[in-house]
Amino acid sequence: MSNNRRKFIQQIGALGGVGLVSATGINEVAAAINNQENSGSADADGTTTLTILQTTDVHCQVHPHDELFWENGKSVFRKTGGYAHLATYLEKEKKRNPNSFLIDTGDMFQGSELSVKTLGKAMVPILNALNYDLYLPGNWEVIYYKKAMQTLLGALHAPKVCANMYHDLGEGKKGELIFPPYHIWHTNGIKIGFIGYTDPLVPLRQSPNYSKGIIYTKPEENIAHYIDVLRNQEQCAAVMVIAHLGLSQQLHLANQPECAGVDYILGGDTHERVRKPIVCKYAKVVEPGAFGSFVGKLQLSFKDGKLVNDEYHLDEVNASIYKADKSMVALINQYEQPFAKNKN
Repeated sequence: MSNNRRKFIQQIGALGGVGLVSATGINEVAAAINNQENSGSADADGTTTLTILQTTDVHCQVHPHDELFWENGKSVFRKTGGYAHLATYLEKEKKRNPNSFLIDTGDMFQGSELSVKTLGKAMVPILNALNYDLYLPGNWEVIYYKKAMQTLLGALHAPKVCANMYHDLGEGKKGELIFPPYHIWHTNGIKIGFIGYTDPLVPLRQSPNYSKGIIYTKPEENIAHYIDVLRNQEQCAAVMVIAHLGLSQQLHLANQPECAGVDYILGGDTHERVRKPIVCKYAKVVEPGAFGSFVGKLQLSFKDGKLVNDEYHLDEVNASIYKADKSMVALINQYEQPFAKNKN
């Protein structure tokens, strides 16, 4: 049962039962709910459009900040980002197409004073309030070491995926994957598969103490297997790789034969603003900037169970356009207040 139908039943119950509501009133409410449920579903020509929304490398920037743009031959700064403004953007986008799927592809627990003082814990209720659908750990999720990473990510309500982070059993022996390798979004009779990969260079680019107890592998070692599972066993109409590899590694992967069968690599790590998909030999690559300044919006159109069109936009979370969501402001204040008292 959908959330909208639950709300409808609750509304009827609150009025004391169906007998207290006229037939006309019931039909009007039911029609409104059905319209909500059908938004973003099949068009008159049988085409269904689904939307994937992506944030990455927000680095706990809970407030708007000055973002640099190059426009009309000169540099311009605008206030962008901030979780309260992002919440407003997401609410509007999900109303525009209820068939939307929200992902974050890493670096969500490191990068601000609030995250440092709470060891990332303050970010958990904030992220949960945004109602993400899927997460990928980035290179900085290990900043508080392996056990804390597992605890923090485990406290998030949405699933997590990563197909190249394994438990280190010692002496170079690789154990089980720490997170599931893939996730399937099933909506409107369509399946979209998501395979996750984070940077295998984490033990080299950062102190190896951070990632002690974890073995990383290259995506090429198992990506073909998971593509086969999603395409042939699960019958997914589209396959996405959500990645925190950096643009150069993502482009490299998209040009490898092991990547055949992937539609998009939704990337992160190097904070690149990719406004138009980079078309590689086997997949398209995008990356939506950093610090919550942008959201990548991928619209996928399906007909007769097949992907027939895709459109990508890099949406700016302009703080003057998307006003702060009051409930998110209150939530952020709740966790910042104890530290604000100690600043003076």
